[in-house]
Amino acid sequence: MAKKLETPCAMPLRGLPNEFKYDYAMGGHASLSKAFLYAIREKYGAAAALEIYDLVCIMDDRVKNLTNSIRTIFNLQDNNCRTIGELFDIYDEFTGIESTILKRLKSINIRKVTKCPWKTEPTDISDWAISFYNVVSKTINPNITFKRPKAMCAGDPYCEYIWKLEESSQLTEDDEVMAAKLETPCEASKKGLSWAQKYDFAMRHYTDFIKGFLYAAREKYSAAEALNIYTRVCKMGNRVKNLVNALLKIFKIEGNDAEAIGLWCDIWHELCGQEATILERSKTINRDRITKCPWKTKHKDISDWAFIFREIFSKAFNEKTTFERPKAMCAGDAYCEYTYKIEE
Repeated sequence: MAKKLETPCAMPLRGLPNEFKYDYAMGGHASLSKAFLYAIREKYGAAAALEIYDLVCIMDDRVKNLTNSIRTIFNLQDNNCRTIGELFDIYDEFTGIESTILKRLKSINIRKVTKCPWKTEPTDISDWAISFYNVVSKTINPNITFKRPKAMCAGDPYCEYIWKLEESSQLTEDDEVMAAKLETPCEASKKGLSWAQKYDFAMRHYTDFIKGFLYAAREKYSAAEALNIYTRVCKMGNRVKNLVNALLKIFKIEGNDAEAIGLWCDIWHELCGQEATILERSKTINRDRITKCPWKTKHKDISDWAFIFREIFSKAFNEKTTFERPKAMCAGDAYCEYTYKIEE
């Protein structure tokens, strides 16, 4: 392989379909978010897990900015409950949530969710999603209240979301007229979003919220504990090892040497939207340079979080692998440099 591949060279792209990349990004987002909650719950308790997710939602105006971004792109200008319904039609289509509209008026919106990738198992953290929906609601209008009388996370067969607008008597349009236009219950409408649109949304949403978990853990505990929690996330249920094996099987990568690691990294970088240059590749060593990475964090004291993932996945290939990262954008360098060596 070293003779066939002139290095350094740009990472070869497989032209992965956006549908495949979307499935990876959305599945990774849901799985990793839940894993953070489980890891924090396991060490600090359910209340701490819920508190961390509260921080994730409000820090850096994360959910507020997401809400306003969707409103701007899709021209959702009103600030009533019908706008909430329209926004979640779009959000659910982006995220793979299946829902039914039970009622949609300016004064009230009721939604039933029957499939959700964010469903958690421990019922004592079933309230975690409420933070997200509360922030979205108050971003649309501070007078909108949100309740969730049923939740799959709590053991119910579906989720039921209810938004009500206080002071609804001030509405100028007759809600009954609007109600006649929308037969309910009915399936949520779809915009027919392209896979490219959905992948772009999923990847930005994914990276922003996972970094949000790290920032929240850092703020509540410490940088060192944020890294410890991420280590637990990676190791729980053989998460990283299973990811490695899944991509090896899909793309039929054989072997457990440094060349195989390099081929796996090519796919990983393309899935994640990372831009990479191959500096060296043979059966005993693979060295990549990353010049663009959506996972770059803003705090240098948690810059080792990506090191944790890379070290665990390299050992999943071969226990004799040593991983080094002499350069890291998270630490302030102009690029990342990753080196994998297989000891003979």
